[in-house]
Amino acid sequence: RSAPQEPALRLRTARSRLRRLEIDLLDRLSPTLAARLLLRRFHQNQSETPTPIPTNRDQQLITASDAFHCSGIYVRQFGPTNGPRVLLVHGWNADGRMMLPLAQDLADRGFRVDVPDLPGTGKSRGPVRSFVAVARRLKNMCPQDQPYEVLVGHSAGGLIAMIALGLGLKARRLVTLSAPSSLDRLMELYLRFTGQPAKTGAALMRRYAKTCGRELAEIGPAECRKTTLPMLVIHAQHDWQVPPAEAQRICAARDGLTPIYLRNCNHRSVLHHPELLGLMERFFHETSNAGSR
Repeated sequence: RSAPQEPALRLRTARSRLRRLEIDLLDRLSPTLAARLLLRRFHQNQSETPTPIPTNRDQQLITASDAFHCSGIYVRQFGPTNGPRVLLVHGWNADGRMMLPLAQDLADRGFRVDVPDLPGTGKSRGPVRSFVAVARRLKNMCPQDQPYEVLVGHSAGGLIAMIALGLGLKARRLVTLSAPSSLDRLMELYLRFTGQPAKTGAALMRRYAKTCGRELAEIGPAECRKTTLPMLVIHAQHDWQVPPAEAQRICAARDGLTPIYLRNCNHRSVLHHPELLGLMERFFHETSNAGSR
């Protein structure tokens, strides 16, 4: 690591330890209060947004052809106005910048691409109470008279995309990239990787289910079973943040789905895999041809 980065990294590590200590102490007094604080932190991720992975394209200046706010959500647009419309949905602890290289590559192939900053991230406004609320905001942002040809979600964005479809977002195809299979699984992975106390974790799951108004284990699989849209499930073979088995879980919720695993990439670098664009473009054309027969 270069010297200028070291103080920032040490500060972030120290802050993480203090936050963990605070939760541990609060867990001994009241797991319910600890869960409230932990859930608030889970959604307040805007200032924690990581820098997108550098690629060759990142050496160029990637600029949208248009950008605007709609229902409080900041949206960047790429590509020809008459191209097939694509919506790219980023995941947790990120914003739309993570998807920009992929958006530009799709635009170069003739697609019209929308890249929003989800509520509470990037340049979008508004507090975040749950992923269900985020999906509802996303659905309200999208014009109902102009369905997206392809809805693409990376990581938690794949789960948000599924929820939004269940709420009425109009799209003709769905692509998930290294996505968790359910909101229950996403929260379990978060609690495990961050090493939260067991009592606080259980209280958080109960509180979040109440906030969402549904059982967390059903948020995701229920939408998969309900939708009849063509789906493409892609996962990084070496993903340690969202395990590859999650792709099998997504496919198990609906007949006829088989996951595709991309080699030599991880949770974030799957967005830049050399085979990704070809898979997505082939999926679009094959399902277009099937629909026209």
